[in-house]
Amino acid sequence: MMIITAQLLNDSKFYEKPILLYFTTDQCKKCEELYEQMKNLYILSKYYAIQVNAIENVEYTVRLTRGVIPTITILTPDLKILGIIESVDVKFIESRLRDILDDYKNKKIIGLTINGFIPEPLELSPFVIYDTVNKVIEGEPADSRMIEVYLTYTNIYKDYLKAKDKIKFQDSLAEFLLNKQAKINVDKKYLANIAMLVNYGIADIKEVLELLNKDTGEVYRSSLRENKGILLDEALAGNALLTAYESSFDENYLTLAIRIANYIKENLQHEKGFKDIKGNDDITNIPYLEPISNAETAIFFSRLWNITNDESYKSLSLKGAMSALGASTSNPKVLARISIAYMKLYESIKANQVLNIIDSRVEIVKDNNCEKGKLYYDGKCYTSIHEIVPKSF
Repeated sequence: MMIITAQLLNDSKFYEKPILLYFTTDQCKKCEELYEQMKNLYILSKYYAIQVNAIENVEYTVRLTRGVIPTITILTPDLKILGIIESVDVKFIESRLRDILDDYKNKKIIGLTINGFIPEPLELSPFVIYDTVNKVIEGEPADSRMIEVYLTYTNIYKDYLKAKDKIKFQDSLAEFLLNKQAKINVDKKYLANIAMLVNYGIADIKEVLELLNKDTGEVYRSSLRENKGILLDEALAGNALLTAYESSFDENYLTLAIRIANYIKENLQHEKGFKDIKGNDDITNIPYLEPISNAETAIFFSRLWNITNDESYKSLSLKGAMSALGASTSNPKVLARISIAYMKLYESIKANQVLNIIDSRVEIVKDNNCEKGKLYYDGKCYTSIHEIVPKSF
């Protein structure tokens, strides 16, 4: 979605009025109250003020804020950052808006250039798995991907189940994966949330299909249908389609997943990873290789490689995982996703029917060269996943 149009930039330049972006979210009541107060300020009339849904328009949020909600970001007509205000104190905001405008008019500030984010890729190693598991058992609030890695690890090293009661959860889905009695509470407006539910067999793929352009492979970010083609959403939708394929072997789902893969390859690929969006203005054209999105993309391509045996998908998976690791070697949410991709790339187990177990190593394929119900790993067939000892961790 284009927030800043050419007309807005022309008007801003002609009238010498800076652009004020007010970042908020759907459920932020204090944000609404604050903006209502701001509209009564005379100084606000000296700016072109625009409210931005920080979740729906995440490509602007990552480039123009630190993720704090609400945030006010002031831009020049040539898209330099004049100031960022993180406050809910309307008097403080009024004072800062006056100071920024005066300094801009008097040419005391010219603004800072909006920077992209292009991390140097790092080679993968099993340490990402160890670090993720350690973070989980040390009490770091865990999301669903972190719990997935932990459960995979406990399938191999059962002593780690003793730490189960120490685990803290970031969200209800993570808690559900460990304790099936937990109630899941997610906003199903957003495709990312729906797709994660599908991945764990909790929602129907039809809800993803409603937000997918079957011709182009683009997916809408939410039921608002205001934004589309975000890397994270593409990867998660692709993963959801692969999950649907693995549970049914319906080739239509695989075809659509490959269409999403092609969209990512053709529109979001970068020399050092994957861009968060294709780009449709001077802000979103600035390359930003967001780490969680790249790691989720690595999972998607690693699954496609396991299912299709197309080596190009393995290379694309490594590209995303190495970019994500280069961006963050300590964030457990990023490391968890890299861990899952790593296990699918180097420790993959191929089953020929759905297993009632959470294990990141497993992919379901039509023919795994084993008898029905048996698992294929490293050239051999196994009866139980608990018989399989990984080589690398």
